[in-house]
Amino acid sequence: MQQEVSRSTSIDRIAIEQLYGWIDQHVGEIITALQGVLRIPSLEDTATPNAPFGAGCREALDYVLELCAELGMAVHDDSGYAGHAEIGSGSEMVAAIGHLDVVPEGDGWTYPPYGGELHDGYLYSRGSADDKGPTFAALYAAVAILKTGVPIARRIRIIFGCNEESGFGCVTHYWEVSKNERPVSAFTPDAGFPLIYAEKGIANLVLTVPVPESGSSLKLIKFTGGRRPNMVPDSAEAAITGTARDISAAAAELSKFWDKNVNYEIDSTHLVVRALGKSAHGARPEGGDNAVTRLAKALLTLNVVGWKKPLESIVKSSDTEGRNLGIAYTDEVAGPLTSNLGIASKASDGLIELTFNIRYPVTWSIQPLLERLSGSLDSFDWTLKEYEDQPPLYVPLDEEPVATLLRIYREETGDYTSMPRTMGGGTYARATPHAVAYGPGFPGNTDGPAHEPDERFAIETLVRACKIYARALYELANAPL
Repeated sequence: MQQEVSRSTSIDRIAIEQLYGWIDQHVGEIITALQGVLRIPSLEDTATPNAPFGAGCREALDYVLELCAELGMAVHDDSGYAGHAEIGSGSEMVAAIGHLDVVPEGDGWTYPPYGGELHDGYLYSRGSADDKGPTFAALYAAVAILKTGVPIARRIRIIFGCNEESGFGCVTHYWEVSKNERPVSAFTPDAGFPLIYAEKGIANLVLTVPVPESGSSLKLIKFTGGRRPNMVPDSAEAAITGTARDISAAAAELSKFWDKNVNYEIDSTHLVVRALGKSAHGARPEGGDNAVTRLAKALLTLNVVGWKKPLESIVKSSDTEGRNLGIAYTDEVAGPLTSNLGIASKASDGLIELTFNIRYPVTWSIQPLLERLSGSLDSFDWTLKEYEDQPPLYVPLDEEPVATLLRIYREETGDYTSMPRTMGGGTYARATPHAVAYGPGFPGNTDGPAHEPDERFAIETLVRACKIYARALYELANAPL
């Protein structure tokens, strides 16, 4: 049974060494457990009873909760939206919160995207770095505390979300609908060290673009690209119908457009054009190559009357700072706004829908952004169909748990020069009381890249992060508040 201590107890270095020793002795066990969840393609899918985000997310949550129960933790399933595992006793609780869902795997993998294979010290798999590997580092930090019996004054809870990549519906249900207990302090292992004290606001804007008649027999019946708003599209496709003569002429024009990442095929009445790009995280769109933009540029070479303005506006609007949408903005805390054209799709009513994933500075809000956007949309003849918004997070450096977590990182690594950071990515910290993002990425490491092919997570990172998390949970559980 977990032993308790008074909150005035000073941190015991012997206890910390016990935790580290347990982790070192169980690295193989941790890797095997992590490989099990990496082999589950936990993509959001059609909701079914008790599986609001689909069968894959349900399977991953079941796997983790069954594992935690076998390890001796008390577990709870929040109707498939999320779940948690807990140790200790007491009236208060501290938490680490990670997610089990992943973005689509995309193309271009060297190793199977759900193989969980170990090569040269790295686990390769979608979700290995974002966020199953980090979540298991936090989980086994709590397991180390449980198994060694080091004393804690508060309960420690590890929370598992299932919808972080596409809307935070999991934690909204967990906190707001189910009214689960709020932690007195928490962190999410879903970013980098030393820690992230500010996260930009995140808005998904769905804009509609009218595509007039072509003035010929040509009709644009398909224009699609992208998998998620928070991924740079790595592929896009258009389909055009028309008379054999017009299709042949269009293909002849495309043959003059040289781009090794654009190809096409024709039959007598159809022309299909495909573009390839490079995926990247929506918070860092400048690191990708947008296939939707490539596709629009290719179609512009056809010089079809009626298509020129909408296609040109798509190309123009895809700059990664939002300048041509009229929403460029920056502040001294988190830096400039970023804009990612993440999804394009042509609806049956002749409109193309474009979804932009916007990361805006922490001193701004959605209202001035929308006000600036309205003027640009008028010039493009576009319409804002709908939007969703996650306000920014900003925790000053002298507040808790920032001060404690930063001290622990510096004492454990000897790194006193790396500074706490801000980022465009969004984590559960913005939806969790008294929380910030904390690791597991160390300065200069080569894990990830998140949302790209060959995502990987180093065993060295897994073990180092697990030890830091063990100390962090131990100190937070015993800290006076």
